[in-house]
Amino acid sequence: MSAFKPAISPLRLRQAGAVLFCLYLAAGAIFSFALAPQARYVDEWEYLVLSDHVRHGQGYSMDGVHLTACRPPGYVFFMAAIQATGGGIVAIRLVQYLLVGVTILLICRLCAKDQDFAGALPIVTGLVMIYPVLFYTSATLYPQTVAGFLFVLAMSLLVMAPRGLVLNLTTGLTFGALMLTVPTFALTVVVTLAVAGGLRMIRVRDAVLILVGAALLIAPWAARNAVVFHRFVPFSSNSGANLLIGNCENTIPYGGAGNIDLTHYEQETRRLGLDEFEADRYYRQAALSWIAQHPARAVVLYFEKAANFFNVYNAYAPENKAEVSVWKQVVLAVSYGALLALLAWRLLETKRFPLTSREKLFLAVYVLSAFTSAVFVTRIRYRLPYDYLIITVIALHLLRRLDGGWNRNSFPATSKQAAVPGD
Repeated sequence: MSAFKPAISPLRLRQAGAVLFCLYLAAGAIFSFALAPQARYVDEWEYLVLSDHVRHGQGYSMDGVHLTACRPPGYVFFMAAIQATGGGIVAIRLVQYLLVGVTILLICRLCAKDQDFAGALPIVTGLVMIYPVLFYTSATLYPQTVAGFLFVLAMSLLVMAPRGLVLNLTTGLTFGALMLTVPTFALTVVVTLAVAGGLRMIRVRDAVLILVGAALLIAPWAARNAVVFHRFVPFSSNSGANLLIGNCENTIPYGGAGNIDLTHYEQETRRLGLDEFEADRYYRQAALSWIAQHPARAVVLYFEKAANFFNVYNAYAPENKAEVSVWKQVVLAVSYGALLALLAWRLLETKRFPLTSREKLFLAVYVLSAFTSAVFVTRIRYRLPYDYLIITVIALHLLRRLDGGWNRNSFPATSKQAAVPGD
């Protein structure tokens, strides 16, 4: 494979990349301190309560008395680890911006492969910078930033070769951490392994070992729940509620828990005196019953939610509307539109530059994740970890173009240069 020889000086690329990268992290640090050190959303408050009780001996509990599995543990333990060292909300935000930085470097390695790292850093950092919703979300106490890092790390490990026992188990452990942080990725992991197998990037035994690695990390949490609650709960006890939010008569395809009325169902669980696990089972059965009774509406709703995966607008709870002003929604729409336009440009050039196996994997997982996510609820925030996939595909193509392609009338797909980077 020939060395990476961009038309622009490697030194200038390194300088530009380093400057952009440092500016991004510096802006994150400033924003972390500028925001008030307090929770702004209900979900943030719940994560903080769980983390506080984990650190102070009550255990994984919301009320400090009764143990729970109401939230997956990954993000709670992440927060607790930072707080245990004396850090607070600001420190959590700072670490999350550092994780975005590491995610950028991982994408650079995915793009640059064995070539000079210089060309990738300014391109990847620039693409992340023009998509400011990633920046904003990193300052919230939501698990999407951590999930984005784990997802990119897992995908980076998945495309590595040659594959062996240690690599497969490490890949699996990373996927396991991802699922313990955002459980809906469990469906994504299955899809990802199936697509990678179809593209002959991994073998069946590789996929089996990866799943074994994931199970090894998930098993202790599942065992804890089995011992404490005498139930099989691999992730959390809110999957039924999430299924009902996305599949009931009040579901809004572009809405979330804050603007979907489940009052009737909640009152029924209280009337019946159900605990959190019985209530979760009740919610799940209610969702499945609604789907069975309204199959046509359920199918339409499913595809509406799949389409909403790519949306630039979501409905928000009244108390959160101040945080999502019109100008922020415009910025989101324009920035995501810019990414999609760049992606369309890459796809329009597939005849001249055929998609590599790596690009096929990332694009297939991105599109199919809309359909796995639509089983429950699709939200812009939930999509953000997946957006790194299209950022990677765009960066791969920009690097391909930068590699002398700007001034060429043709760039044969069969040449060694055409294979760089990507496969």
